[in-house]
Amino acid sequence: MAEEHPLALSLAAKTKGSPAGTTTVASAPPEQRQAMVETERARRRHMSRLYAELGALLPDLPPRAHRARILEEAIAYVGVLQGTVAKLEAHGAFAGAGRRTTADGGGAAGAGTGAAELLAARKASCFAARLPASRRPGALTRVLEVLRRHGVHVLAATVTSNGGEATVTVTTAAVAPTVVEGIKADISSSIA
Repeated sequence: MAEEHPLALSLAAKTKGSPAGTTTVASAPPEQRQAMVETERARRRHMSRLYAELGALLPDLPPRAHRARILEEAIAYVGVLQGTVAKLEAHGAFAGAGRRTTADGGGAAGAGTGAAELLAARKASCFAARLPASRRPGALTRVLEVLRRHGVHVLAATVTSNGGEATVTVTTAAVAPTVVEGIKADISSSIA
């Protein structure tokens, strides 16, 4: 019985249905056989490096995990990341919508008139009013008075000035949605 090359068992032998141009390691000349073996070794080293890099990127993965486990963990982690991205995009869209929502009917905020805006999160709300610098002083006091009348607990308040515009920002405890519109309308009328 003729002695076969050990790799010949792992590669499909040339069959009647295979294309005429295909060769296997066992039937190739020695020079070509060596080149094929080196190519396969290089491919396997490259794949091992890629799996090692992927495994290093995954949290809570044992250092010598099997390739199947690495792939399963990577797929699960991608799912977690997609969920996180969806939450962040929803939060960003909510924040963007909050910045665009004005008390004067949704017009452009700060377009010549004081515009009250609201950005709400689970445990806090942030009211902001932008005013041209020519407005009368005391805007922060008037905004705080509106919040006091509505019984809203104020956590922080600031006034900033940039160019010809002043911004009054007040961070409050969470505000019920039914109260928010009234507060925005009162703030807009008090700073007008």
